[in-house]
Amino acid sequence: MPSIRGRLVRWIVQKVTTKGTTYQKPISQQRREMEERMGRIKVSRKVRIQRVDCSGVPGEWVIPRNLVGNRVVLYCHGGGYYNCSLGTHRAFVARLALALKARVLQFDYRLAPEHPFPAAVADSLKVYRWLLSQAVDPTSIMIAGESAGGNLVMTTLLGAKNGGLALPACAVCLSPHVDFTFSGKSIRDNAKSELLYTLKELEWTREIYLGDRASDNQLWKDAMVSPMMADLSGLPPLLIHVDDTEMLRDDGVTLAERAKLAGVVTELRVWEGLFHAFALVSMIPEAGRVLKEIAVFGEKHWGMKIS
Repeated sequence: MPSIRGRLVRWIVQKVTTKGTTYQKPISQQRREMEERMGRIKVSRKVRIQRVDCSGVPGEWVIPRNLVGNRVVLYCHGGGYYNCSLGTHRAFVARLALALKARVLQFDYRLAPEHPFPAAVADSLKVYRWLLSQAVDPTSIMIAGESAGGNLVMTTLLGAKNGGLALPACAVCLSPHVDFTFSGKSIRDNAKSELLYTLKELEWTREIYLGDRASDNQLWKDAMVSPMMADLSGLPPLLIHVDDTEMLRDDGVTLAERAKLAGVVTELRVWEGLFHAFALVSMIPEAGRVLKEIAVFGEKHWGMKIS
């Protein structure tokens, strides 16, 4: 049962969201509105922002006053592969840094449709390589992301594994989108309970992200497009959070099932009665609990070597 505030915020989101109309708005307008809405959220004064160039990919360190040791979080923001930025996610990343007492590196990967797949995947892996080049111990790294960022978390892990790179200590996916075939049962079952988008909007996002190859249903199943389909063996411990009302619920649930079958230490948390990527909304108590659970997960795995 969600908290009273959680239910209230869900009701507000339901009232103000223009579900089913995303693809009718110019992308430039959507980006502008997102920047205005999320960019004005106050960033805690308990963090310091330091801009950085990650081998050509713009990024920023968010460094909390309560930093402990050399722990690092590499954060991949969501936004449907075509929206959001450092500015839209800075306030959330600051809360994450404070909760985990760790430096967080977030980055501005190239967005579709100007830069379709595999641009974002390449940028995310490039940033991870850059992080390793800075003499950061991989056993002190957590990689995390929400929604489309959850996809980048998984493709970065897969790219690192396939490239023979040292893997991070652990990974966190919040409401991850990891199946471009949209075959999960919740895509249909939760069509009404989902607050933010429709199947048509998800299909539009696929067209935006994959560009000229969007109609290639074999590409939809490619491991670097739909990492849920990949060989997940050898990956570090994985924490997945989803909500039972969202259409992408089964992306996270099935990813957890397949990871466990592949021998990956996996924790799955299914919340009730909230909405997609609710952890970004600081006003609900469940968002704070998500951060605490991520912190506990990190404490268990930071410093452990992945065999």
